[in-house]
Amino acid sequence: MELLEQLKNTIANIDDDNVPSWVRRYYHKLALTCRKNSAHLKQVVVTDENVDEDCILLEKLTINCPFTTSYTFRTLKPFILIDGKTVPPRLELLSEICSRQHRRYKRHPIVYKYLQKRHVRAINKLCSTHFWPGIDISEALEFPEFSVVVEYHRIVIGFGFLVPDVTHSDAYISFIFTLPGWRRAGIARYMLYHLINTCRGKDITLHVSASNTSALLLYQQFAFKPEEFIQNFYDKFMPPTSTECRHAFFLRLCK
Repeated sequence: MELLEQLKNTIANIDDDNVPSWVRRYYHKLALTCRKNSAHLKQVVVTDENVDEDCILLEKLTINCPFTTSYTFRTLKPFILIDGKTVPPRLELLSEICSRQHRRYKRHPIVYKYLQKRHVRAINKLCSTHFWPGIDISEALEFPEFSVVVEYHRIVIGFGFLVPDVTHSDAYISFIFTLPGWRRAGIARYMLYHLINTCRGKDITLHVSASNTSALLLYQQFAFKPEEFIQNFYDKFMPPTSTECRHAFFLRLCK
């Protein structure tokens, strides 16, 4: 940009007849390049106020260290699992696009972590988009040992939460979710496995939409059994205009 301004000032100080043609061509090419670069920057800049649910960037972590929870006083590691092998459909697509453009796609590991404050805003937005408005998972910060958040390169691609003390003998899985494009790669399976292992000694219960056959199959593989079919269970959560199924199964995994 500075070079363009210098060239523009130089041309302005010379009579038109004395400016070589190659200088004019170079000036126009340089101006076109600057305009393209400026337009590209405007497209890729993501602000906090206007981000897509698939591209919510988390704050960078400068330090990853263990921390102690206030609920059970457990010391939690900064990572539950770092998975560098799993390739969900979204990553396969990105890799194929890059290969067709003769570019190398740098793949990052899928990282499973406990819930942290930096995750809350991104997860609330995902819940509002994929479940219903008004969900706030901030309360889960009180017992992060019963949570799992899946990141890919500072983007939340999945999460799961368990409420450990619904009753003295029951725990309850409130949410378990994987972004479209990242499904059918074992992410939800591992999150469910992790949540079950955080609360041994109690029955684990949950509600699942009657039309969510893939989730029902997953829960069945972990030995969850249906106890009740509840009609219009989601009426109090979903907006009236929603076309999603409003009925639910109540499932239980016995200890």
